[in-house]
Amino acid sequence: MTIEENEDSAVRGLLGTAFADPEPPLRDLASGSIARGDAVRHRNRMVAAGGATLSVVAVIGTFAVVTGAAPAGRAHQDPADQVTSATSSSTAVSPKGFLGFGPEIGSVDKLQDVQNRLSGLLQPLLPGGVTASRQPSGRTPGMVTVPAAVLTTATGTTTANMWVGMASAKETDAIIREVACPQGSTGSKGGTCTTRTVDGGTVYLDEYAATATETVRRQTLPADVVKAGTSNTIVSRTLSMMFVPTDRTKYAFSLTESTATAKVQYADHEPSDYMTGGIWPPPSLPDNTWAYDPSGPAMSADDLMGMLGRPGLKNLEYLLDPRTAVSQDTQTRLSATEAQIVAAAEAALPSAVKVSVDVSLMQPEIMLTGPSGRNQLQWEAVPQTTQYKQQVFGLCPPNATCTKRAVPGGTLEVYTQKPTDSKLTALSDTPSVYNYWFVPDDLSKPVLAMTLETSADQTRLPGRSETDPGQTYSVNKGPYAPAQVSADQFLAAAQSGRLATAISKTASLLATFR
Repeated sequence: MTIEENEDSAVRGLLGTAFADPEPPLRDLASGSIARGDAVRHRNRMVAAGGATLSVVAVIGTFAVVTGAAPAGRAHQDPADQVTSATSSSTAVSPKGFLGFGPEIGSVDKLQDVQNRLSGLLQPLLPGGVTASRQPSGRTPGMVTVPAAVLTTATGTTTANMWVGMASAKETDAIIREVACPQGSTGSKGGTCTTRTVDGGTVYLDEYAATATETVRRQTLPADVVKAGTSNTIVSRTLSMMFVPTDRTKYAFSLTESTATAKVQYADHEPSDYMTGGIWPPPSLPDNTWAYDPSGPAMSADDLMGMLGRPGLKNLEYLLDPRTAVSQDTQTRLSATEAQIVAAAEAALPSAVKVSVDVSLMQPEIMLTGPSGRNQLQWEAVPQTTQYKQQVFGLCPPNATCTKRAVPGGTLEVYTQKPTDSKLTALSDTPSVYNYWFVPDDLSKPVLAMTLETSADQTRLPGRSETDPGQTYSVNKGPYAPAQVSADQFLAAAQSGRLATAISKTASLLATFR
């Protein structure tokens, strides 16, 4: 088969840079202490003016930087692997419902199922010398991301993010190009976008090489944190491939490889424009990431093209479809972990309160059911710092009732917040959020925080296409149940040590879902 390769000019589609800036590996370095309302907006939840909570989609990549041309010697493809046809179809029962064009999973249980089975289906598609394995548990950013595997070669490791979607008639050529080439198509420095026409559709190849200066700027750090003379050093590379079928009823398949190739070298001294109280020097690549290969991504463009001609791709695509069912094996594993979370949480809660874990949403949610209703629980232990105390305990939010009192061993602070409309008019006499903090007198001990969201109606759609605004999330609306854990019950658990133990145990167990 003849493959025509064309260098297309950059096209700025309707998405802008929606996919251009995946979550950076140093994302937390520039952030300050948690503001008072942050506990309510924890992870993928956002408190609107009315106190209602929304689910939010995040398009999270493995790196903030992505890669240029694959180095020489990276073409592993055997002659027998040359592309003869680009296959894209599903197997087994055809899934029902909407499937957008963009990375989406939508639920913890589905992501876990994909991660459990991904490497086994991916391995037969890879060239010799490249081994696929599961990404380490707990190393994914806080929000549910698209499935990822680790590719290992003789010189290092690369992350490979994958998704499938369907490009409907709503996705114009410009939109497709923006999704397929977030770097090269938007004219990013160091980025290129090329297309190849193959049997059955079009392949888009996006390559990007990020310098040290580009990397730190994406972390909202000033450029002068980089050591003089190293600002143009390439520190990471990404190569992505997307196949878009001519038949829009079949799967579009996307795979993005990302790896750090060198450390960011920082200046000898903290620059004057560096944020006050920030960590210096910032943790540098690859020290805080788990994909590093000085030779660049594990597979070349030709290697990626070779995957499209292999029959096993159908099975991988079917697994990646967020609409397909979760396997029984994964359900069994999740149930075992959920049981451990329930046991750990209930040890610190009133005996009348029962715990459950919802994994059907974008994040695992701990739910409390008590005598008078149902709450969503979030809790954490936060090291005490002066800045944290000033930001968290210094102000009382609008439409909130705030109290603070000295108790044995520390201070108890409580605020309850009622839901409001855009004019800050209360919509209910029952609070939609309860927040408790226990601040120990011993500064070496962490602050223990608990947030209870009381809306009983939490209907949401599991996911949406980034390019289809018609697919949205529902907003939580009442009725608002009373808090199933009182401030005094929270305090007793904090003072006894049971709360700190429960927070630690549940946090480590929940991390395995990410």
